[in-house]
Amino acid sequence: MSPSQPTRSRARITFILLCLMAFIMYVDRTNISVAAPVMSKELGFNNTHLGFIFSAFAIAYSCFMIPGGWHSDRIGSRKGLLLYGSLWAIATIVTGVVGSLYALVAARFFVGVGEAPIYPTAARMIARVIPEDRRGSAQGAMHATGRIANALAPLIVTGLIVAFSWRFTFIILGAITLVYMVVMYLGLNEAKKHSDDVQSHGAQSQAQAAAVPVPQRKPLDWRDMIRRVWPATAACFCHGWVLWFFLNWIPSFFSQRYGMKLSHNAIFSALVLLGGSLGTFAGGMLTDWRFKRTGNRLRARREVIILGFLSSIIFLIPLLLTRDVTISSACLGLAFFCSELADSPLWVVGTEVSREHSATSSACTFTGMALAGAVSPLVVGMLLDMSHGRWAVAFVASIVVLLLGPIFTLKIRLDDEPPSSSGKAREKAVAAGPNVAHAPSR
Repeated sequence: MSPSQPTRSRARITFILLCLMAFIMYVDRTNISVAAPVMSKELGFNNTHLGFIFSAFAIAYSCFMIPGGWHSDRIGSRKGLLLYGSLWAIATIVTGVVGSLYALVAARFFVGVGEAPIYPTAARMIARVIPEDRRGSAQGAMHATGRIANALAPLIVTGLIVAFSWRFTFIILGAITLVYMVVMYLGLNEAKKHSDDVQSHGAQSQAQAAAVPVPQRKPLDWRDMIRRVWPATAACFCHGWVLWFFLNWIPSFFSQRYGMKLSHNAIFSALVLLGGSLGTFAGGMLTDWRFKRTGNRLRARREVIILGFLSSIIFLIPLLLTRDVTISSACLGLAFFCSELADSPLWVVGTEVSREHSATSSACTFTGMALAGAVSPLVVGMLLDMSHGRWAVAFVASIVVLLLGPIFTLKIRLDDEPPSSSGKAREKAVAAGPNVAHAPSR
């Protein structure tokens, strides 16, 4: 067995564990929206109240993503995932115990605190163990697993609510999460070297690899990082607006507009959210394909992100004109599929801003998505109450935000690429062959 084979095996195990974690995390993230119709009826909440509960998670998510990502860079991915995963699991259990509006807002806030650093920390591990020309697919597969959890969460959570109660459902899900985080901590392997080092020296002996000095970590220049990441952060806000709209409001949409029972609601919501999981995976594959074809990382990321924004608008427009449940469901599923094409390229952009501080840079980038999660549920809830339940108003707001996405995306620049990539540079990269086209551009 060659020295690189154990490394590939450990990377495979790490990747599988991260995908399972993403599945569990998104069930815990989506469970509140599935339980919302039952919970609001029992506790007397209106849409504005639900908006506050949904936003509490996202406010914490936005505030603690950067500090949590920075902290994970300091203590390592394994410890970071165990620490923050345990916090979100305990807060999920508490959600099923409390009953007042303020207590539920607090519980969801701490779920957000725990989940905020999880994906940046996972992105850090992927950037260290996955080759550059496959990172989009790796990010896409992990996030698609989370989106599959979105699609299955209505069925899973509804089944638990019917079998037990909405309160006991949160307790069960939190307990499962807590156990898994311990299992994952024991199974993960913290990569000691960057994936680029692994690729360069994978054929060497272990003694030779050990002799290569590990480069000293560069100090983090916050001003320079913010200057480079803000366009991607703004694009993430636009993407996140639609993501949080789907995650939080789709079950309520079918319940309020069509008066669906819980079981039928779960089926329709699952079918819509399945479109997002497929879109996330497709976006990762598509950005890797474009990178292999062009040899240009910036172009490969930007093109797929813009495609996701514009194509999503096309399928949201019919929702302004029809009340047919079949057409509405199909358009929602296709709109979610298209919007999620942008997810994986945006995550890859986050890790490519600063390779030495990839968890921090990912967190900076996706703070935009977290901020959207804080604003979108609250604004949508208020719009629905003020318009007396006119969902077309909520869809128009989403279309306006999506139109801003391509503008910010065109301003994205990667840390080691010039402000514009010339056609000659592209031709050189492609003509030089796959070894150059797939190599890091720095």
